Amino acid sequence: MRVIGSDTQSVAGARVTLHRVTPKNPGAVDSLFSDAGGRFGFRIAPDSGVVYLVSARWAGIEYFATPFVVHVDSPPPAVTVVVSDTSSTTPFRLVARHLIVSTPSPDGTRDVVELYVLENAGAVTRVSAQAGQPTWRAHLPRFAVNVRPGNSDFSADAVKFAGDLVALFAAIPPGQRDVEVDYEIPPNSPRFELPVDEDVPISNVVSADKGLRVAGGFTRSDTVIDNKPYARWQGSLAAGKPLVLEFGASGNSNWVVPVLAGAMALVLVGVTIRAVRKAG
Repeated sequence: MRVIGSDTQSVAGARVTLHRVTPKNPGAVDSLFSDAGGRFGFRIAPDSGVVYLVSARWAGIEYFATPFVVHVDSPPPAVTVVVSDTSSTTPFRLVARHLIVSTPSPDGTRDVVELYVLENAGAVTRVSAQAGQPTWRAHLPRFAVNVRPGNSDFSADAVKFAGDLVALFAAIPPGQRDVEVDYEIPPNSPRFELPVDEDVPISNVVSADKGLRVAGGFTRSDTVIDNKPYARWQGSLAAGKPLVLEFGASGNSNWVVPVLAGAMALVLVGVTIRAVRKAG
């Protein structure tokens, strides 16, 4: 179906594909076109050890429904795939930018997980105005090293790096989507600046490093994640004014960013969604 204003409309003739997700031989199982009423159906042998995904291609974009499992003792699930028309001009914005910063490792480097939250508040999917051009991009910190894509809502292949830029080569559907960028701060960096390209109303910096300071009007409000205390700074970002991290004395720690980044990211995204809804 498509969302049109406050209503929905059935989509006929969309190619729908069933995907089987297993450790061995994952991939597409079957495909068909939705009928005149937007309906489709697949026959699946119940197997609680298999996860299935249904996707639908519309206006050149592939949309995925929620994954599901088929159990022997329960009825098969009803699956709805929501698709939308596309536009190269529908607006979207960066509603939040969060950082998770580790304590220094034995060699002095610090791991950083940076989470950008993009929001498309419209009913159509934003696409690039020109083939080969990104839909979104941002400047990276000048001295960041080992820059790489993280666990985003987009394919890792869609997140590209060139010089001091990160660029997203993917359509942005309605709703909120995350872009994660991971990198390292070089050893013995007493100060680290992150460029800010546009105003960002919500920003959080989370770290186990109690000696870290966040300049620029951020306020400290510590939190607990997975039963462990963390320092947390909250504020907003203004275009052209860098986010500045200042590091004081800090002992080494076995805390590893990738292990807890998922849990922290969920917390920060939840904070973003609530704040955006409240502001709206």
